[in-house]
Amino acid sequence: MRVLLVDDEAPARNRLRRMLADIGGVEVAGEAENGVEALERVAALQPDVMLLDIQMPLLGGFELLEELTGMPAPLVVFVTSYDQYALRAFEVSAVDYLLKPVSEERLARAMAKAQQCLDARAPAQAAQEQIARLAAVLAAQPRPALQRIVGRRGPRMRLIAMDDVQAFVADHELVFAVTGDGRLLVNRTLRGLEARLDPERFARVHKQTIVNLNHVRELEPILKGGAVARLACGATVEISRRYAMGLRERLGW
Repeated sequence: MRVLLVDDEAPARNRLRRMLADIGGVEVAGEAENGVEALERVAALQPDVMLLDIQMPLLGGFELLEELTGMPAPLVVFVTSYDQYALRAFEVSAVDYLLKPVSEERLARAMAKAQQCLDARAPAQAAQEQIARLAAVLAAQPRPALQRIVGRRGPRMRLIAMDDVQAFVADHELVFAVTGDGRLLVNRTLRGLEARLDPERFARVHKQTIVNLNHVRELEPILKGGAVARLACGATVEISRRYAMGLRERLGW
């Protein structure tokens, strides 16, 4: 069983590594000190299980799992100092929830549970079912507007503040965040983004496009009632007739 350790504190990762070595049957495939690094490690290493802290800089544990929705992902065992997250952790079907400081006996039981899950089903299937349940639970809960999102360019991943996103554009089955330094792939749908973005800043302007109104610099009407918007980065996006009237009212156009 290959395990990824995700915790922003090096001593906590080192302690887990030492205990896992004593438990046996477990290989530590890698480590990450924040959620963005963890996404890169999951993609590169494809671990079976992730020992995951919840409160971390850049991207917390639950935010990380949202980004993994629909991707090949490991089973999750939460390891944290905060017991108030326990109920939510089990609602999203974590294999186990360990409170720090973790004893070797308790960690061994969690690893045994994870191995049972892997033995009962194909590892990829078990993890995908867990992440799918997570997505369903999180989608049903009131959520604050997104303040940041993970963008991918090749093997590298970058945390993007929503203020820096000038538009979200769908290209066939993929969705990209348009920023001042180019496009980055995001693991979201436009429908899902529309439900989580701040409506004071973002507006749907086309079936394939959401724009950040703060970055619209020019509007040029076109035939049939639509328009073309030029963004601060120089990119242009089409505004369909369906959305043009509402945008005119919002911008005083």
